[in-house]
Amino acid sequence: MTAPRGFTIVLAGWASILPCCASPRSRSPVDDRRAVEATVNRYVEATNDGDAEALTRLYEDDAVLLPPDHQPIEGRAAIGEFWRQGTDEGLQVTTLRLDVEGGIGYLVGQYTLPETDEEPADSGKTVMCLKRQRDGSWKVTADIWNSSVGDEDDDEDDTGPAPSIS
Repeated sequence: MTAPRGFTIVLAGWASILPCCASPRSRSPVDDRRAVEATVNRYVEATNDGDAEALTRLYEDDAVLLPPDHQPIEGRAAIGEFWRQGTDEGLQVTTLRLDVEGGIGYLVGQYTLPETDEEPADSGKTVMCLKRQRDGSWKVTADIWNSSVGDEDDDEDDTGPAPSIS
């Protein structure tokens, strides 16, 4: 039994359209890691250049930014408003861990910022979560950093047991 001629044409049409709708094939894990690192490098470059627009474009539409001493900032537009208030020059990020699994990647790192006329030097920890987009690019979906400056003083006053997670 053969399919009617019109049915075959419809199937052929769908077969030509479906590859365009599918998400991109996963590249090798090494390529994915390099792509995530390149996105983080563009983040550092945009920050150091004071380019809030370029920095904002690196986030997903529904991303969340979790700056220290601030409420969560949700959505690319709100994140852009935050970065338009200013960025810090001299940012350096050292990767401690970078992993990619499928379309999700994360970077755990340490950051440093030099002293300026307005601010003392700072260093701390950062975690960035990224998602692969349909076009194969990677965008930040969650971004958090915490200063380590002053941690040494806080440790000296701790007399109780270390906190635990259960």
